[in-house]
Amino acid sequence: MGVLESSARYTSLVTPHSSFGVVSGNMHYMDMAFLPDLLSLSAWRQILIHDPTHLRFLWNSIILVVPIVLGQLVIAPLAAYGFERAKSRHKDKLYFAYIIIMLLPMQALLVPHFIAANFFGLNGNYLAIILPAIVAPFGVFLIRQQMKGFDVGIIEAAKIDGANEINIFLQIVIPNIKPAMTALAVLAFAEAWNIIDQAVVFISDPFARPLSVHLSVGFHGNIGTIFALSTLFMIPALIIFIYGQDDLSEGFGYSGGK
Repeated sequence: MGVLESSARYTSLVTPHSSFGVVSGNMHYMDMAFLPDLLSLSAWRQILIHDPTHLRFLWNSIILVVPIVLGQLVIAPLAAYGFERAKSRHKDKLYFAYIIIMLLPMQALLVPHFIAANFFGLNGNYLAIILPAIVAPFGVFLIRQQMKGFDVGIIEAAKIDGANEINIFLQIVIPNIKPAMTALAVLAFAEAWNIIDQAVVFISDPFARPLSVHLSVGFHGNIGTIFALSTLFMIPALIIFIYGQDDLSEGFGYSGGK
């Protein structure tokens, strides 16, 4: 196998970070290694101590993600319980129309989303992203699917004992849908943590955008700094997934999503 065949095609642009390798014609190749030639923590010192401005984008991500996840954990169970327990003959039609939104690609919703945010004066504000996200239909669908397998006899027995709908919801329903709630938290975090398009459209200040956008713009910095920021971006998602992986699998199993 020749040198070029064993190397990965890299780029036609030779930079200080890619000056090694093989150049053939107008195409640049480099040899890929599993481990770096030099291990150093200088990039971490750069982003954590010497130039912590990058951490501002991490904080922007946290400001966006926390209210979205908490909001979905409040709104989705309430809406799912309402759709499941309501006696209206039109509830299934309303639920169908609500779920149709889940099937639409996000890009198709950006224009009406932008018009509505502009009407309410929310463009340039985090609320333009947070408010629509907390009423996303996926969480309602996920939790209602689990509620469909809930024993109605338990609810009826509680009503006979004098429990009202609020007590039934808080003391009986919520403790029994914990796997679906955890699954929703993990999935809502993953979606909000990786948000890019909405942040680019609704947040005009580059320094107010989340870390996901900061990493996606392809800024020309030290490759070690970029790698350290990417690792920092991955750590919270990895922790959330490890914490909720058992409930994530169980929640999808109960909801018919497996």
